[in-house]
Amino acid sequence: NDGTVFASVGNDYTIRIWHGYTGLCIREITGTSIAEGSELDYDMLAYSPDGTVLACGLSNSNNEIWRIGLLDVNTAECVRTIDIAPDVGEPYFVAFRPPIPTEATLLSS
Repeated sequence: NDGTVFASVGNDYTIRIWHGYTGLCIREITGTSIAEGSELDYDMLAYSPDGTVLACGLSNSNNEIWRIGLLDVNTAECVRTIDIAPDVGEPYFVAFRPPIPTEATLLSS
């Protein structure tokens, strides 16, 4: 990611990659395996510093289950899921800590 694209997710559970200068949607990612086996909603997104991985934070409607999924931006494949233990607390943001592009940091209350 050279800073010219950003990602969003909507109520349709589709992750969209946007070009920041033109405002055009350049990619849609649907049907990832991150939410398999549960009713999870996408809540947050974060790009890795090198732009190759997108961290997706998910929760269920009761805020009892939280999961972080790491997607390969080029292939839209889920490379890892991390289930968050309930005693850790509800996550509010996901962020990457450079320079390790596969490590996501969870901030909670």
